[in-house]
Amino acid sequence: MATILFWNINKKNLLQDIVYLCHHHNVDVLILAESQISDANLLPSLNSSSSNGLYFSLFNHLAPRLSFSFRYPHQSIRPVADGGGVSIRHISPPIGVSLLLVGLHLPSKLHLDEREQMMHATRISRTIQEAERNVGHSRTLVIGDFNMNPFEPGLVASDGFHAVMDQKIARRQSRSVRGEDKPFFYNPMWGLMGDSSPGSSGTYYYSKGGYINYFWNTFDQVLLRPDLLNYFSQESLQVISEVGSKSLLAETGLLKSASDHLPVLVRLSIERMMNYE
Repeated sequence: MATILFWNINKKNLLQDIVYLCHHHNVDVLILAESQISDANLLPSLNSSSSNGLYFSLFNHLAPRLSFSFRYPHQSIRPVADGGGVSIRHISPPIGVSLLLVGLHLPSKLHLDEREQMMHATRISRTIQEAERNVGHSRTLVIGDFNMNPFEPGLVASDGFHAVMDQKIARRQSRSVRGEDKPFFYNPMWGLMGDSSPGSSGTYYYSKGGYINYFWNTFDQVLLRPDLLNYFSQESLQVISEVGSKSLLAETGLLKSASDHLPVLVRLSIERMMNYE
C-alpha cells in the first residue's frame, strides 16, 4: 500500500495536525504546499514514533512552493523534473510496482485568468508526458492544488490534463483529436463534490459578490493515468475534514481558519500485482 497525503497549509503552523494525520493514516509520502515549517522541526516530529521501523526523510524539494517527505528508502526515489510549482518523482517502493508521482501547486486565479490557466495546464501536461517517456511507463499519479475545479478547461481539455470523470472512458487510454492521440487522466474528485460527498462539499471555500459564485471549490485533486486504476478504489480517496476529535469545519460546514484548504489523502494498492521494475 502506498499512502499519499497532500495539504496546502496556507503558511500556518499546523505541525501537530500534520504529524497526527501522518501517524493515524500511516502515510508514506507527505507533500505540503505553502509550508513555512522548518525541516529541523518537521522531521523529528514526523519520526517521533514509527510502528514499522520506517522513518521519514526529506528529498531535495527543488520546487520552492512544495515540500516532499518520504517514508521509503532513499534509493527508491529518483527526481525526474522540477519547475515552478511542479515536482516529479519516480518511486520504486520495496514492495509493489513503481509509479510516477507528480506533486503540484499551480498559480491561483489572482495571478492567471482561465485562459492563462489553460495555457499553463497545457505546458504541465507536456512535462508529465515527457517524464513518462523518461521512465518508460505511465503509472502516473498527480496530486496537489490545481487552483482549478475539475470542470474547468485546464482540467478537461485534451491539450490540458484531459481528465475525465468516468473510469470506463479513462480505460480507453486516449482519444484522437484532429489526428493526434491525447492520453486520458481519470479524475475521481468528481465523486467528492457537493452534498453527495461523504465529507465536505469541496476542498476550498470562497464566497464573493460577483454574478458567479461556486462557494465550494475542489482545487485540491488527485488524477490517475489508466495504468494505475487497477490499484485504486474510490473508497481509498478522501478529503479530510477531521484531525482526531477536532473538526476542520465550523458548525456552519464552512472551513475554519486552520488553513484555507482541506487535506487530500489517497491510497494505492500497489502490491496487488508484484513487479520490480
